[in-house]
Amino acid sequence: MSDLKILVCFYKETLLKPNNPVYFNIQCGKDDTGIDLEMIGDNTGDNISSRNRYWSEITGLYWAWKNMKKVDYIGLCSYRRFFNFKKDPLSAINIIPINRINEINKIKIPNINNILSKYDVIIPKPYSYAYSIKKVCSMNYRDDDFEILERIIKELSPEYFDAYRSILYSTNKMIGHNMFIMKWDHFNEYCDWVFSILFEVEKNIDPSNYSISQVRVFGYMHELLLAVYIEKKGFKKYYSQITWATDNAKGFKFNNIFYKGAASLYYNCTKFFTK
Repeated sequence: MSDLKILVCFYKETLLKPNNPVYFNIQCGKDDTGIDLEMIGDNTGDNISSRNRYWSEITGLYWAWKNMKKVDYIGLCSYRRFFNFKKDPLSAINIIPINRINEINKIKIPNINNILSKYDVIIPKPYSYAYSIKKVCSMNYRDDDFEILERIIKELSPEYFDAYRSILYSTNKMIGHNMFIMKWDHFNEYCDWVFSILFEVEKNIDPSNYSISQVRVFGYMHELLLAVYIEKKGFKKYYSQITWATDNAKGFKFNNIFYKGAASLYYNCTKFFTK
């Protein structure tokens, strides 16, 4: 198999250090926590570790872009969430309790070269909402922040503007958790683009007094922009289920077949009657 590294992002806790050498453990936000998890921190070299409160695991992504040795393929796993490479048609996420987190070490990593010779990117199965992604953003974040994002994309990267509008206004599906695996050259191009956008947005937004549910605004914007990049490039997508170790998944609705059916029906009916 070609050279592959998948970033595994940690914050204040180390419940599992995966034993497969494919995984690259990194402590995100180390400047903020003052905790040493005995792994590489995102506060070394060229870094934005101090922004972790607002950027979440994207500070680890920036570190990898600026400091890691080039590999054939690179990916990111997000805080106890791992690709399991299963193409389950019903469930986006395999949820396991934290006391079973060692099951992550049983995940068989396939030959990524075989997959990415046929596809351009590996991403989680998208979540389906009852509303457009624009309305989901409005329900959870501040409209003026995303108006700033839209303006800056139009100004700095007008070639991405149609893809941005398509993802925001014309779909109810969203890639979650900032997770992906792609070729390094695509990754390098993507990071060059996405950080140029986010750093410019950052100049116009001060989230220091935002609520806990809104403070990671740049991390959420990154989720959106990952989808925009993939849309603009016309990438062929390999959808993988992910395994998530958590004891706080009560109310998780995106695996529920009845919710997914109702959400799609409501979204499509709303779209039809508002034409």
